[in-house]
Amino acid sequence: MEFLGIGYQELLLILVLLLLVVGPERLPAMAYQIGRAVRQMQQYARAVRAEFSDEISYLEEQYKTVKGEVDSTRQAIREHQTLIESEVREATASMDLPAIAASADGATISSGPPTATETATAVSAFGVPDEPGPAPSAKGHAANGADTVDESKSGDVKPAPPLVF
Repeated sequence: MEFLGIGYQELLLILVLLLLVVGPERLPAMAYQIGRAVRQMQQYARAVRAEFSDEISYLEEQYKTVKGEVDSTRQAIREHQTLIESEVREATASMDLPAIAASADGATISSGPPTATETATAVSAFGVPDEPGPAPSAKGHAANGADTVDESKSGDVKPAPPLVF
């Protein structure tokens, strides 16, 4: 067994040297003072350990309190988030009106978003050219004031309806 890296042989050697240096008369008083100093150091060590233990338990208490508050806040945020998401879903669901796409023979109503064919039909029905070319004016009139008519696609002459955004 070692104490601070000192074995039995080293401890015995130190005691013999101490007996020779201090002398047999003062050795008991010196041993008493050394024992009292060791007891005081142990008391200080216990006091420091208790102080740190109290502080650590206080910090652990505070940590648990803050963690509980953070957890409850996180839960409240999650509840609000699900509430907001459900409200947004309801609001967007009410906005999902059936898309109206016009075809060459009349208006058709589809329940979902328009397909590519419906979009192409609606675009050509509203007078927007499929190929690049001169675009109709915003009012649906040509530069000379006459209605624009695409006679090459159908024999019927229909004025182009105004674009509504």
